[in-house]
Amino acid sequence: MITKQFPFNKEVIEPDFVLTIRKTAQLSPASIEKLGESDYQFVRHSRPWLVGKYARSISVENLDYTTILEVRSEDEIALRAKLFLDTLSQEYKEFNLRSEYEINDKTLAYIDKQLDEVTEILNRYEDDLQHYMEDNAILDLNKEQSRYYSEMVVYDNKKRGYELQIASLDDLEDYVLNLDESEKLLPPSAYVLQDDAYLEKTLSTLYSMQMERNKDLFDAKEYNPVVQRNDSTLKLVRGNLLVYIKNTRKAFQEKIVEMEKQIADYEGMIRGVPKNQREILNIDRKVQVNEKLYVFLLEKRASTIIAKAGIIPGTKVIEAARSLGVVRPDKMKILYTFILGGVLLSLVIVFIRLMFYDRVENAEQLKAATHLPVFGEIISSDKAQDNYVVVDSDPKSAITESFRTVRTNLEYLPLPDTGRVVLVTSYRPNEGKTFCSVNLSAILARAGKKVLLLELDLHKPKVGKALNMSTSVGLSAILSGKVKGLECVQHTQIENFDVILSGPTPPNASELVLSKHLAQLFEDSRRIYDYVIIDTPPVGLITDALVMMRNVDATLFVVNTRFANRDHLRSAMETIQDSPAKNFGFILNGVRMKKSKYYYNTNYGYGYRYAYGYGTGYGYGYGYGRRRKGENANDADKNNPEA
Repeated sequence: MITKQFPFNKEVIEPDFVLTIRKTAQLSPASIEKLGESDYQFVRHSRPWLVGKYARSISVENLDYTTILEVRSEDEIALRAKLFLDTLSQEYKEFNLRSEYEINDKTLAYIDKQLDEVTEILNRYEDDLQHYMEDNAILDLNKEQSRYYSEMVVYDNKKRGYELQIASLDDLEDYVLNLDESEKLLPPSAYVLQDDAYLEKTLSTLYSMQMERNKDLFDAKEYNPVVQRNDSTLKLVRGNLLVYIKNTRKAFQEKIVEMEKQIADYEGMIRGVPKNQREILNIDRKVQVNEKLYVFLLEKRASTIIAKAGIIPGTKVIEAARSLGVVRPDKMKILYTFILGGVLLSLVIVFIRLMFYDRVENAEQLKAATHLPVFGEIISSDKAQDNYVVVDSDPKSAITESFRTVRTNLEYLPLPDTGRVVLVTSYRPNEGKTFCSVNLSAILARAGKKVLLLELDLHKPKVGKALNMSTSVGLSAILSGKVKGLECVQHTQIENFDVILSGPTPPNASELVLSKHLAQLFEDSRRIYDYVIIDTPPVGLITDALVMMRNVDATLFVVNTRFANRDHLRSAMETIQDSPAKNFGFILNGVRMKKSKYYYNTNYGYGYRYAYGYGTGYGYGYGYGRRRKGENANDADKNNPEA
């Protein structure tokens, strides 16, 4: 901690701050102790940070149809903003004055340089003339000869003027070529060309554009669009001026050649003049030429000094800075902004929910999404991976209870004179259709019902694999008329649960479904069994199930939560809406325990998960179940015991 003492009412200048503490009437020996207990914090900001802060707070507006600029600045302290604007306007005026003074000073420096050169030449010629006349005792010359020399002086003076103008053009060309280098910046008025309105106007325009560019670089970088546009215009003007300088120099050189011819003529006329007098006249001619040039430069210098006295700022402050009151925060604007933001956020949330959160995850959501009955929901279970007939291996689990719910709902179907024929299908593979068929048959058999499961998915049969059974003669032989219907019945390990497997996969499976033997098989089965469960292919890929619906008493449409969204349900209902299905209803398969309204936190346990469904390569190319990354085909079949 550093402690320093400073006097009141005196400016303190330190490397980190400039501070003045003024003593007021409130400061007394009684209050000084209390004031000394207070802590004051001063935040020191870097110069670039302050420059950026004030640059962002400034707004400049050009009033319509005027050359008036209105400058505004926002600050937390009104007095500080007012002080900043007053200082900014004053600095801007001084900057313009410094630019004008710089032009005048550089003009004087350039003229003084020319004067020094001419003075040196003039002194040398005068000394030569004086010494020559003294050495040769010459007092006067013939008047006629003097006239010749006078004419030569006139032409020589013009030649010398043209040479000076060419030198000025050379300096001007160097100024134009090096206009971006501040150390070589020379004001246009320094060049001594006379009676050239175009050159004078172009030089003034060029110099004004360069000064304007220097001002712009205070607020912007060189890659700013405004600066780049001004650079393009500046480049064009500079190119035109260089061409004009080149042509003017060529014209002056031609005039110098003409002057040299005139001078040569007069030199021929005075060749008869004696040598001494001729040398005198030559020296005198050079003296007169430089005297006139010296007088011209003196006049230019005097006019430049006079012009300096009349320099005034090119800008002035029309109105001093004043406070406009509190402009921020705009409470109404903030209110409207938040209202609009809330509305937009709500719309975004609604859009996201409609686009990405339209999955059906339990029976309640399925009932809300369709007007058709829902026979039940099948809880997800990991035990299905170990034993396909999970209702037999784990009779007390939640998944077994969910199949009991479906069994109970089936009991409410209209009771025909003979057994019920129930068709189980789905819209696409991998939804657990065969899994539900097998376990539903098993749970019905456990309830004392005689059940026959028909494996009528002739394209890709899976029931035999699920029950560890096989046969060489099955439904394909029955439908082709080779054997009678009930001769192929096989008994499973579960009492009252029989099955007729598909047998060898036929090449014309869809045509066999149209066989008259199928209806006869249904009639024969009704008389013997309480329930005939039919496992069929997905209706979204193969129409076999739609053909069989006319001969059944109920249709159970299996929907898996992995695919159960609004589009999926809409496609399923569109597929079966024109079919002759009776007592149609859904079974929602793969429901997670915590999503179920009926089974979550019950005595049946929780956290089960299983996966089953059609694998890849579903016969004749319609199976398209996706294989998870890292699984081979055997692992996929193991984790998805689906037909």
